[in-house]
Amino acid sequence: MEITTTNPTNYKKWSFRFIVYLVLLNCVTFYLAINFNSALHNFERFIRNMSIATVVSILILIAGIVFTILSIKNKESKNYQFYISVIGFSFFIILSLLFLGLASLGY
Repeated sequence: MEITTTNPTNYKKWSFRFIVYLVLLNCVTFYLAINFNSALHNFERFIRNMSIATVVSILILIAGIVFTILSIKNKESKNYQFYISVIGFSFFIILSLLFLGLASLGY
């Protein structure tokens, strides 16, 4: 009698969590950016906080993409978490590449 144990992977679950975190962080960043008033707030502190939020967003984006790829590689069952992650991370990749392209053109 041979016993095989399979550890179910939760890559799609973590990928979904990361896309939710990424959307929430971008919403908070957007809110802080539109409510910034240079007369009332310290500009250097604002830039530092936005830089930290940008780095965290990039790390979450990369981690989410890695977990989505691992989910595809391990052939996990596909449900709403998987589809939302694939669509969401595809959207954020395209958005990031678009902004990088515009920044390189000087806009």
